[in-house]
Amino acid sequence: MPRAWRASAACCASWSIWRQSRTRAPPRSSSIGTGPWRATRAGCAESAARDDYAMADRERALAAVCDTFVAGDAALPSASALGTHRLLRSEVEALERPALVAELDQFLDTIESPVANLGLIGRAVRFSALGQAEREDYLKRWAGSPIPLKRKAFQVLKRLSLLYTYGLDGSPYAERAGYARQTLDTPAPAAALRITTPRDGETIDADACVVGSGAGGAVVAAALAAAGRHVVVLERGMLRTEMQFDARELPAYASLFLDRGIASTEDRAIAVLAGSAVGGGTVVNWNTSLRLPPGVRDEWRAAGVDDLDRHYDAVESRLDVDADESERNGPNLMLERGLRRLGWSCATIRRNVKGCGDCGACTLGCRRGAKQSTLRTYLVDACAAGAEIVPETEARRIEVQSGRAAAVVARVAGGGQLRIRAPLVALAGGAILSPALLLRSGIAPAQAGRHLHLHPVAVTNGDYPEDLGGHWSGVPQSVLSEEFADLEAGYGFRLEIPAAYPGILAASTPWWGSADHLERAARFRHLAAVIAIVRDREEGRVTVDAAGEARTHYECGPLERRLLTIAMQRCAELHRAAGARRIATLHTPPLELGADEDFDTFHAAIGRRGAIPNRVTLFSAHQMSTCRIGGSPRDAVADPDGQVWGLRGLYVTDASAFPSASGVNPMLTVMALARRTAERMR
Repeated sequence: MPRAWRASAACCASWSIWRQSRTRAPPRSSSIGTGPWRATRAGCAESAARDDYAMADRERALAAVCDTFVAGDAALPSASALGTHRLLRSEVEALERPALVAELDQFLDTIESPVANLGLIGRAVRFSALGQAEREDYLKRWAGSPIPLKRKAFQVLKRLSLLYTYGLDGSPYAERAGYARQTLDTPAPAAALRITTPRDGETIDADACVVGSGAGGAVVAAALAAAGRHVVVLERGMLRTEMQFDARELPAYASLFLDRGIASTEDRAIAVLAGSAVGGGTVVNWNTSLRLPPGVRDEWRAAGVDDLDRHYDAVESRLDVDADESERNGPNLMLERGLRRLGWSCATIRRNVKGCGDCGACTLGCRRGAKQSTLRTYLVDACAAGAEIVPETEARRIEVQSGRAAAVVARVAGGGQLRIRAPLVALAGGAILSPALLLRSGIAPAQAGRHLHLHPVAVTNGDYPEDLGGHWSGVPQSVLSEEFADLEAGYGFRLEIPAAYPGILAASTPWWGSADHLERAARFRHLAAVIAIVRDREEGRVTVDAAGEARTHYECGPLERRLLTIAMQRCAELHRAAGARRIATLHTPPLELGADEDFDTFHAAIGRRGAIPNRVTLFSAHQMSTCRIGGSPRDAVADPDGQVWGLRGLYVTDASAFPSASGVNPMLTVMALARRTAERMR
């Protein structure tokens, strides 16, 4: 069992025994991490007193931070009583990025230093020795600081403390918010896949090596295998099947997402959600299946991509894409109601599902097998034609001989090495990992990683009088508005509803004190969060650090900040029309409109606050264009056929190939473009 999962299990055990043993509330004090539940620390043989007093300074400081965000009360344990601080550290360490651990430790050393605090707050005192109200004021000063580094530290610790407290299996906070994990369906039979476990140092000869098994890689693997080629698919992530999809939030993030679900841009201003498992993002996305808008097609035609329709048709047929199973859950009903009352565009989303049970667990893996991910479609086709899949194997370098791709060198689970000799290589690891592989290999160094688009997402919440059932119930995305899709020369935003679970809801909900946040979380079942997906013109960049690991750099430009601000204002108008009793953005400090407050004043306040990094929570679920197709190697990695400029046999077949931001959910276009590229691979 991975270390972070053991920590999660320990947290569950701590909460369970605390709940059974507690007969009265302990006295509240400024002491952090003490109480009878310490005696139950899983895997620890020491007594409660020994565990209490043996805590290192950093553990005590981190416990204090987590308890500041989630203090608990007479009926609820604090975050540290649940073991949140230990789980948080375990998850950060599990990323195997020493720089992140160093950042965390530097923050903890600073706030726990009496000398540092003498300069910061005028008192020579440890953070953990402060009372709850004092600690809250301390963190609020960091949250509102003009210094970006302080805001960054606050946002990271706030998000992770709340994510791991509310997302914990059986969390009393999730229960208080009205969440109950649904009764699990009988799992669908696992798809018939050919899984290979390589030996350390092994070399496999193949006709083609596909790096990645998601939307692009699976389509290419199926096409090449059907043409009689021996295909080996390398997948960095784990293989998880329907039996293992158990609707538990934190284990799903850890096993199905890039960086265990807590990836972000380097300034931590944008949370980055990307699938990382056999099946890639198609296993965890919300099934939204959209074609490129006409205006974007015109841009792509100029880059040499002009014949996608027949590929769209083929992909939609294989994935069973239609609108027959796009029922409205509570939040989608509120979106539709607001759109229709305002006369804004409103459409039903087409989805790649067959036999959907409306369980709401799309992000955590579809247990009933209704989601037509590549795990159940193109990977099955590829394996039926002889392809092999190698999970938990990361491509680290591409070897080139005489101007042609010759082999892929990969790192297998446990640190061993695998080499795939193949004259055809398809890059399909996603727009963050594909350019990193090129950069590690010294291929296209001038262009690889540039032109990154993220579709930054702003969220605006409406609190409704009626119980909407929560964002964890029913079809997550069934309603789309394109009313504002073209506000400035083809750039704008689209409105949709996300799937969300207690952990990520709590992490994104504004915090301005533990009691205030607890009150907001109690209304999660009444919440409709509308997301605005911005088509971005600004370009970020993926680089690699000294260890060769990908780093994502992105800052919203003036256009994106303007569109995000307008989007929050329009979403506020929508919530008002739909009947929300309270409307809030995700700004820090919280920006909220109550029932008896002036809407115009609130609207103007959104405009003043805008979209400043780490002053408002932003997300990205669509990463694109870092190995883009174009007409010249001067501004693109790949030619119009998808082949890397100047290098035969190496093709880009994922969203990194997009010539520009798609403006819509990219899965269907990734698959259509990959199918087109597969026909041209030679």
